[in-house]
Amino acid sequence: MRKIIELVLSAAMFAGVLSAGAGGVAFAAEDCGSVYLGGVPLGITLNADGLIVTGVCDVVTEEGSVRPLGESGIRTGDVVKSVNGERADNLFRFREAVSESEDGVVLTLERAGGVFEVRAVPAKEAASGERRLGLCLKEDVGGIGTLTFVTESGGYAALGHHVCDPETGLAASLQDGKVFDVEITGVTRGEAGRAGGLCAEINRLSRPVGVNTENTEIGIYGKWCSDVRGSKVRVAGKGEAHPGRAQVLTTLQGGAPKLYDVDVVKSEPQSERAVKGLVIAVRDEELLEKAGGIVQGMSGSPILQDGKLIGAVTHVFVTDPKRGYGVHARFMLDEAERALRETIREAA
Repeated sequence: MRKIIELVLSAAMFAGVLSAGAGGVAFAAEDCGSVYLGGVPLGITLNADGLIVTGVCDVVTEEGSVRPLGESGIRTGDVVKSVNGERADNLFRFREAVSESEDGVVLTLERAGGVFEVRAVPAKEAASGERRLGLCLKEDVGGIGTLTFVTESGGYAALGHHVCDPETGLAASLQDGKVFDVEITGVTRGEAGRAGGLCAEINRLSRPVGVNTENTEIGIYGKWCSDVRGSKVRVAGKGEAHPGRAQVLTTLQGGAPKLYDVDVVKSEPQSERAVKGLVIAVRDEELLEKAGGIVQGMSGSPILQDGKLIGAVTHVFVTDPKRGYGVHARFMLDEAERALRETIREAA
């Protein structure tokens, strides 16, 4: 079996026709609804409702190196929820609270859904004169991906797979966050055995175009907060995607998407959602020349066939960057609508 890697990432047709699925079996086309196409790059930041632990280290004092949290049991991937009862979601305020605490601090942490407390006395750092715990933290996890679509009701779908922090392995805790417009500044070509990637920088101070609420195995979802830009297209129902010619809408430069030719090699008419319902092969000469095929950052790129949105790019084959997997768009639409309904219900 080929090794794979996750990517950190039109005219509508009338419903009611019969469409041949895998093996030539005919299915009655569903009316899944219509969406506005994406294909544009996004800067993604997701947080864990706390500060993410990336390591525990020494504090260099005038008497030598000490490790205030050496016996605490704190591990990489834990999430600091509060310090001395105050919410911990900002690195500056956390460091300030620790430095001002002469008698020690009480940290409340979360690990795998469980909560525990750690008590420690900070050490005075020789260089700065401030009290430190030797705790390495970050506020969020960021990356580049592609918008798949925006729904008619104002929800969005992107990536086609879940976000997992490569540094800590954290995934389930990463739900809430923001997505931003970005411009692609370059492309690292993919080669056999080495995945390529899109290059861009996220400006976290810019106005977000979406608020994320769900991080699932088939993508990220939330409320779209910007203008709808893409053309409207119908989402393919079960069995409508089939082997044959198709196109991927993605962005290799700047912020404007472009269609590139691919072939659908395999389509599984799945009844339950999964990230590998489609296998595609790139045949577009421009895409092959510039990127070598599918690269990181293209995840979420819409896959179009017969005037319909059939799916989104999710993975690339490491041994062959010309080939990759996709998720069926109908599953993503279901998830986008569910996530938006939940957001509206919680806000009511």
